[in-house]
Amino acid sequence: MIDRAIVHVGDKVHYQPEHYAENEWENGIIKEIRDNKSDGVWVVYNCAGQWRRYADYTSALTNL
Repeated sequence: MIDRAIVHVGDKVHYQPEHYAENEWENGIIKEIRDNKSDGVWVVYNCAGQWRRYADYTSALTNL
């Protein structure tokens, strides 16, 4: 698990779900970190290539 204290809104992240192959990853940007959720952050994975506008897109709760 990644230490929540070292991640920030706007950080680029790479996530590998358990069912992905060893060389498969999802790229995203952290949109939100909530105080009441200590083991995850909300990440935007798909924004139609509009990464500068990531905050306008839906995010997914992602485990640290």
